[in-house]
Amino acid sequence: RVISVENFDSKKMMRPITRKKVCVNERVNRNQEKPDFISTLPDDVLSSIISSLSIDEAARSSILSKRWTPLWKHASHLDFDGTRMVKPSLHATEKASREYGKLVDSILHHHLGDLSSCRFIHFPSNLAFGDVTEWMDYVMEKNKSLTHLSLECRSSSCGGNTQYMNPNFQSKIFSVLSSLELTNYVLQSSVLSAFESCENLKILKLKKTTMKNEIIDAILKKCPGLEEFSLIDSMGLETLKIKSPYLRFLELKKLRFDQIEVYAEDLQVVIIDSIFCPTKFLKIYSQNLRNFSSSYDQKAHMSLKTHEILENCSDLLEPQTTNIFQFLMTLSIQLNMNNLREVLPLSYILRSCIHLKTLEITIPIVEAFEDCELPYPKSIFWERQQIYNCINHKLKFVTVRGFTGKVQEVKFLKHLITRACVMEKINVICDSRFVDEANDLLSLPRASHHLSIIVKSKT
Repeated sequence: RVISVENFDSKKMMRPITRKKVCVNERVNRNQEKPDFISTLPDDVLSSIISSLSIDEAARSSILSKRWTPLWKHASHLDFDGTRMVKPSLHATEKASREYGKLVDSILHHHLGDLSSCRFIHFPSNLAFGDVTEWMDYVMEKNKSLTHLSLECRSSSCGGNTQYMNPNFQSKIFSVLSSLELTNYVLQSSVLSAFESCENLKILKLKKTTMKNEIIDAILKKCPGLEEFSLIDSMGLETLKIKSPYLRFLELKKLRFDQIEVYAEDLQVVIIDSIFCPTKFLKIYSQNLRNFSSSYDQKAHMSLKTHEILENCSDLLEPQTTNIFQFLMTLSIQLNMNNLREVLPLSYILRSCIHLKTLEITIPIVEAFEDCELPYPKSIFWERQQIYNCINHKLKFVTVRGFTGKVQEVKFLKHLITRACVMEKINVICDSRFVDEANDLLSLPRASHHLSIIVKSKT
């Protein structure tokens, strides 16, 4: 199944490149006027450049210089993207999938270097034909230094049969990897053997996957040394339970659960985006959390909101063994600053997190919201002594996106500008309609002599 790739037939497989018509003499004159500095670079530098390109771009780069032609064969990274290498109108055809499979085979067999990373974007038919399994077997056998692998099954806009998205890999095929990304697959019990002996796997990202609880549980157990785990836009799961002494990074995005429990003592970064889960069943236990990010899709009304997560994961509402935010250094949240019901948990975080250095707030566009009753006038919420004293410790960088000049937004920023003694930079990003309100902040007296206030207009 090996075909020659010394000269790619771009008319059949590759997307066309639009070029201006230039006469030969004019082209020669231009080449004489402009020396070819790129071709004078050492081969290892050129190989590094080519390694950052997809394989079709690397092949096309050969028109730049004859020296470039063989260099892709020694690249440390190969990036195969079937959606770029096959004409869009042919994505859903069996013939195109077979031709793409042959082309990938040929390139792999002509490659002479030792790969450290590889990425394959293929079609569902390539799974059905066994192409993907053959590619994996070949690259793993030939390239002993391969540590990073990304696989994506890309169904076309014309549709695709999901029954072909169930991969069947060789046992222990991922055992040498330190990083693995799988996108758009149906993961069943047949895939579990591929994760055997994955003690070296440090980074695992699963996107648009469909699987049951027992599958994700088994995968996580087979990767005991996991340090970074991302689960994005996946289906079929009811609960997620993670217990890992080494996990440091956790990303959960566009997911629906009945229960989430995470026990990771060394967990330092948590990113939560558009999660459906009953608030009381979201449990995260960590003593070293440094960076927390929370956002949600405004169109998804059942999605967990930031203030709910802050309340539940701290000891604000009820005593807990530990407040996971106590050592927080960076907080990035989506929060309605004009709704004191949402702002209350933030004020508690600012009081209790004395290590906080960076705060980023995105204010969503909302027309109506529920507020809360306070035992004091709302106008003095940010002026109370017990709130503003807490930010004088280490808070240095603040960004507010979506500023609209409403009362509580202005009072919060005024509070920071006039009270935060170590503040260094405040970014206020707003629509062009609210630039005047934002510029009014520039005239306020500043508690910190090092503070710069930057207003950015976004049209």
